[in-house]
Amino acid sequence: MPSKLTAVNKLRPKIIKQGTVTMERMSVRVAKNTTFHEEEIYSILRLFRRESINALQAGETVKIDGLVSISPNMQVGGDVKMSIRGDRGAVAELNNPLLWTADKVSNHENLSKSSDELVAKWNAENPDDLVAT
Repeated sequence: MPSKLTAVNKLRPKIIKQGTVTMERMSVRVAKNTTFHEEEIYSILRLFRRESINALQAGETVKIDGLVSISPNMQVGGDVKMSIRGDRGAVAELNNPLLWTADKVSNHENLSKSSDELVAKWNAENPDDLVAT
């Protein structure tokens, strides 16, 4: 007898990960749209990273306009983590339903279903293994 959480996690839509874009690969992409060479862009990105770390170490928030804000946060015990908050405009762009086609999302047919609808679907498809209520 699965829990509601188990059933929802099995049936909910999930973005199919497409890999990671490294700074080096991003440099190539950016260079294609500029007059700079990819090595120059890569050097600038490395400098940007180093200066971002310096700012975070000074307790500053690093804001990359239109993308993200990153702040250092100290946990109980002294461990430092980074708090990352997406820019509302960037998040809105990601929420464009035209982006999320069946080749990019598993369980695409369940894209607009609520948790209760997913549980009902689970129970219909698994009559011998109903969700615990």
